[in-house]
Amino acid sequence: MNIRVTDLEKAFESIISKLKNEGVESIEIESDMYRLIPTSEWQKFEKAEVSIGSLSDDIESIKLLVDDEERPCSYVDFDRVASILNAISENRNPAKAN
Repeated sequence: MNIRVTDLEKAFESIISKLKNEGVESIEIESDMYRLIPTSEWQKFEKAEVSIGSLSDDIESIKLLVDDEERPCSYVDFDRVASILNAISENRNPAKAN
């Protein structure tokens, strides 16, 4: 499997455009804690280690990254953005209860 960085760039641009086109300027996320499966455990289906993540911590860390041009981006920031995107998806398109 392979994905080009330019494809990711276009996907992120599409995500941001969708929110802007819908008039979304900010998103209120009501719940903070979430189940986190560390990336090292994603493909271990027999027994996945589950931790607890905090969206408020993720958002604050991303704000630090945005506000400080000298702050290096780490791959942990990728995980933080992924968690935020999951929360936005649930907020804007909540799963229907059966």
